[in-house]
Amino acid sequence: MEVALPNDVLLLVGEQLEEKADRWNLVFVSRHFHDLFLSFVYRRVSLRNWHDASSFLHAILNRPVLTRAVRELDLSDWHANIVSEEQHEEITDSKQLNDWLHVVSHSDIESQQWIEDLGKGLGDAWTALILPLLSQLRKLQVAYSITSPWLGQIMRRAVQCEEPFVMQPPFKYLEEVSLNHRDDLNHDGNWGASEEHQSVSTLLLPFFKLPSVRVIIANSVVDPSIAITSPEQTTQNPRAAFSSIAEIDLRSSSGNHGMEALVALCADLKSFKYQHSDSHVLSHGYQPSAFYRSLSHSKRSLETLWLDHYGSHFPFTAAGLNQSHDEWFGSLVDFTALRELRVRLPNLLDIRYQNEPTTPLLDCLPSSLATLYIEGCEERNLGMLVSQLQTVIKNRRTRFPELSRIDIEGAFQNVRSDDDGATTSPGSEFSAGAIKNKVFQAAEPLHIDCSNAGMELYLHDRALYIS
Repeated sequence: MEVALPNDVLLLVGEQLEEKADRWNLVFVSRHFHDLFLSFVYRRVSLRNWHDASSFLHAILNRPVLTRAVRELDLSDWHANIVSEEQHEEITDSKQLNDWLHVVSHSDIESQQWIEDLGKGLGDAWTALILPLLSQLRKLQVAYSITSPWLGQIMRRAVQCEEPFVMQPPFKYLEEVSLNHRDDLNHDGNWGASEEHQSVSTLLLPFFKLPSVRVIIANSVVDPSIAITSPEQTTQNPRAAFSSIAEIDLRSSSGNHGMEALVALCADLKSFKYQHSDSHVLSHGYQPSAFYRSLSHSKRSLETLWLDHYGSHFPFTAAGLNQSHDEWFGSLVDFTALRELRVRLPNLLDIRYQNEPTTPLLDCLPSSLATLYIEGCEERNLGMLVSQLQTVIKNRRTRFPELSRIDIEGAFQNVRSDDDGATTSPGSEFSAGAIKNKVFQAAEPLHIDCSNAGMELYLHDRALYIS
């Protein structure tokens, strides 16, 4: 006897299907399954070019109920495909598209410019046209071009509740945003420092004003803030911390002023990850003390801190000779919620002008710390660091009861000299995957102390890690 399962049970089964192909197969089983599971296909939408975007846009315009099914929109793998003359006419002549443009645009001139950029296959233009329709969106991943204004413009209108966002609060369920700038999407190839600076204020800041957003991930961010000359200024003119964002992850970026314009907006920042890059026109070099000032707003809430994870530093920047990247960050004792710390050795300890730190590691770490990852340890500083860490472990029970893991990264790769005095290249068979024996020997006392304390210790070499 055939037993018909209730729709609720069928939907629970469908929830377990992760593959898009499996969801498509469900749609074609029967008319009943088609109506029941079609929304599943639209939960996670990935658009890779203008053709995907056009098909998706027309589908949700034809069936508005599908707009409420979309939870994730991924345009991170966008390809700037060439639009043929025939395809361009197909785009510009679409009645549905033009009708929606009439709703979204604020003028006929704007509408005309928008449709021209759509006809060029620009991802920013297509993204900005689709976003206002997705009222249930939870996660957004975008690859964007600095030279296209549409994404920034639509987000400004969203936070200001202008058309087409006057009927309901915009993006009230959006939780995670990832913005990936890619040079290959700059259609004219002509952008400069001012445009790079502008991209932050137009794309990043509006998301900080959306009440539901919790996570921001972005690359190529150039600090939009103004310099703060003294701590007293921060006290006298505090910035309003209203944003609900709890996690900030900035990659290949340049925070000349510690990204304070962003950090100070967060009422309860729990995770801050920053990777520095001097490749930006406006970069003045890595400024650790500026990050100390800005992150002081979050001393009681910050749980994860990554500073300059595998960053890139040039000998010279726009400000001239780059000498700031070995600056001491400052003591983290007052960061009372911090559990995970990843930082370069010269920023963790003040050893710029001497072999021993002016402030011992014992007085630089918070008692809440659980994992410590130290990058950029030169071999000549390894003995000093081992000694400092041994002191920390000896005081673990009373000072650092949560500490369970330590990682040390540096230029530790084994390089063998040939008989003629030449050295074997890092990619040779001998050195591949090998750290120098004397590095292990220098770290052995620390390894013993960690083992006795029930802790984990790991040594890493960057070249081996990347390869």
